Order: sequence, then structure tokens, then C-alpha cells
Amino acid sequence: MEKAKINIFELSGTNYEIGYHLGKMAINYPQFVEMQKCPKGTFTDEQAKEMTQMFDKYCPGLNEELEGFAEAIGATRLQMIYYAMTYLTPGCSLLAVLPNLTANGHVMVARNYEFSHKMEDFCFCKTKVAGKYVHMGGSVMQFGRSEGINECGLMVGQTSCGMPVGNMEMMRKPAITGLQFWAVIRSLLENCKDVDEALQSLMDMPIAYNINLILADKNGRAALFETLDGRKAVQKIDGTTKKQYIHSTNHAHLPEIMEIEPLAMEHSVCRYEYIKEYMDESNQLNDNDLKELLLSKYPTGLCCHWYDEFFGTVKSMVFDVTLGKVDICWGGIAANGWKTYFLDEELQEENLMVNIEVEHPTFDFSRLV
Repeated sequence: MEKAKINIFELSGTNYEIGYHLGKMAINYPQFVEMQKCPKGTFTDEQAKEMTQMFDKYCPGLNEELEGFAEAIGATRLQMIYYAMTYLTPGCSLLAVLPNLTANGHVMVARNYEFSHKMEDFCFCKTKVAGKYVHMGGSVMQFGRSEGINECGLMVGQTSCGMPVGNMEMMRKPAITGLQFWAVIRSLLENCKDVDEALQSLMDMPIAYNINLILADKNGRAALFETLDGRKAVQKIDGTTKKQYIHSTNHAHLPEIMEIEPLAMEHSVCRYEYIKEYMDESNQLNDNDLKELLLSKYPTGLCCHWYDEFFGTVKSMVFDVTLGKVDICWGGIAANGWKTYFLDEELQEENLMVNIEVEHPTFDFSRLV
């Protein structure tokens, strides 16, 4: 059993002010600060120009936030490793349920987020950038978001679609020039009020990461958006559709994407079928039902503790989209307890220590089916 330190905090102000504040927080940890830097000259002048223009268009304010952070730690904006990792990983299980299937008539989302405990931020924050929608969710590389919900009642979460894409060795190389998932999610949360606006934005965005996004809003609509190597597909549900839930794991689910990526890792298919079987037999679901679903252990459930293989459950989350409420259990261990946060309440800064149970898979982790 290992330990992880969780950071809960609220950020407000202009993008530059938020970045500067994050930088001042970071300078207490010199090793962490050095990890945020790339060598000077990593990008050509043309690449730097293209990145800056792309972020200004699709993630407005992000360049200013990185500028503030860089100034606080004594670096330049283009030295920030966030650019190298974002200018174009993890896996998850994700489920959105519409009011017809929930006991309280609310839109609910259940999510497990898997990654390495040695590379995860372990942060949950509320962000209030001047002129943008307030949102709360988990951070990735400080400036990105792994999931979240905003003040308008839009929830966004992701699972990887196939092998993770990135600029690092052992990752699938990007097929197009575009953004990583964490930049996409933050942009949607800060600039879109509902599923329809988010889908319009996604269709316009260059996205290099192969991603499954589940979107849900308090108006009773949800959608699965998939993109792989630049191709995009969407499935929508609402109160009028036969299907009242939508889910994703770590492979392609929609026909347009499956035809170019038909294979999937066995563990992803297993988790996808487990959710389907559970939901096809369920009705009048409540918070506790979804929490038990998330903490049920693979292969007869969704929770995994393969952290050294970059697939350990970092956090389990249940969103009540209608209420703007998030319940979080860190490490996928019930003994760590569930913490509840409301978007319309002040987020009190706190640090928590939680247990992380490190295991190893007893099968061929990467086997394709």
C-alpha cells in the first residue's frame, strides 16, 4: 500500500493571475518546477507561432495563463512542457444516465479515471477565470482538465480511444496537428453552456488525441463524441430516444470510427460489456448504485490498481449534473471515503492523504481482441 497527497483548491482572476498564482504555489517544490520546463529552442519559430495561434483560437486565455506561470518560476512561456505534451496516457470508464433511469430524475454521470500514481496531479479545483464559465474538476499538468462540470450544467469527461497519443516514446504518434484531450476539455468547460454548443465547438477543433468524450447537460441531453486520427463521429441521446444511457471505455464504439480501428484491448471490451449488462438490467439508479459500480473490481467490475502499467484507478467520481454536485473517492478504495463538492459553494483549500493499492495484472495487459 502506498500513499498519495491530494490537493483541493480554488482559482480565480484573469488567466495571467491564475497562472502566476499556480507558479507561486509551485516554487515551493523545486523538483516539480524543473519538470515543467523544456530546454530552450525546443520549438522552431514557425512551430511557436502556430501553437500560440491555435491556443488563442481554441483555448483562449491559456497562453496568458502559461505566461503568468512561467514568470512566477523564472522561465519563458515557450519553455513550458505543457506545450510539448499538449500540441499535438490514460484510460477510463465513463457512463452518462438520463433522468428516466435515475431515482431522483436527475442527469447522472459515473467515471473512473485510470493513470499512473507517479505522474498524476492528484488535484481537484474550482476555476473562475474572468469572463468565462466557472467550472470544477480534476487537473492534468496543472493547466488542463481531465473532466469537470461548469456553472451552466455542462459535464465533460473522456476515455482514450485506442492507444494513447502523444509526443513520447511508446505512444501512438499524432496523425494530425492538434490538441491533447486535457486542453479540449478545459476549453469546452470554460466556453460552452450545453451539449449542443460543445459539439459545435468539437467539430471545429483540431484534435490530435484519439478520444471518446461523453457530454451531458442538466437539460437531459447526452452525447458520445469520438475522434481518431482526425475523423469524428457523434451519437446523441435525450428524453425522446430509446436509449437512455451512453457509455465508453478505451476503444472505438461508433461505426464510423470502428471501421478504421476495429481492434481493442481485452480489458477495455470487458469493462464496456460489464457496464452494458449492468445498465440493461437497471432502473431507478441512485448515487450509491453508481458508486458500487465504479468500485467493483476488474474483471467483474471497473476498478483497477495497475498503476505501474499506467492503468490504476486514480479517482472514482459520481456527478449529479442537475444539482452541480461531484462525489469523489480517491484511489478507487472505499476505505478512502467519498468527498462531496458543490459547484455553487466555495471550495475550501485542503490537503488529504489517501491510500493507493498497487497491484499488477495477471494477464497480457495489451492483448488485442
